[in-house]
Amino acid sequence: MTQQSLGVARDEAGRAPTRSLVLTVPATPEAVGVLRRAAIGVTRENGADADLASDIALAVSEAVTNAVKYAYDSTSEVQGEVELSARPVDRFLEVSVSDRGTGFGAGSSDGLGMGLALIAHMSAEMTVVQEGQGTQVRMRFLLAASP
Repeated sequence: MTQQSLGVARDEAGRAPTRSLVLTVPATPEAVGVLRRAAIGVTRENGADADLASDIALAVSEAVTNAVKYAYDSTSEVQGEVELSARPVDRFLEVSVSDRGTGFGAGSSDGLGMGLALIAHMSAEMTVVQEGQGTQVRMRFLLAASP
């Protein structure tokens, strides 16, 4: 089941509308492409250039791939979900990828650090939160420099 919520907001100065997004999809390999395309869309709607949209797409792909590979027990009959949220805050686009899986420590972590290092390099700020059940990768990307 896919759940999507789009919102329109104005920045603190009341300028042109901006878009936010919350999209939840099953944690399958197909989620990587679906959420990457959604991230590109919301990024471009918030005024990002092609280079920034590409960076955000790659960062989201890496975070979603980690959720799909590591968050859920592949032998379970219960299908997990992964959620992408994005919203403009000041001059940044705040993006998060969340799951309700077992977290990094519970399974194999072959190559896990490479994706997180890429995300950290491309974003202005990155935080990984593991509280209770699940993991959230929070990223901030600068949309525009100060005038």
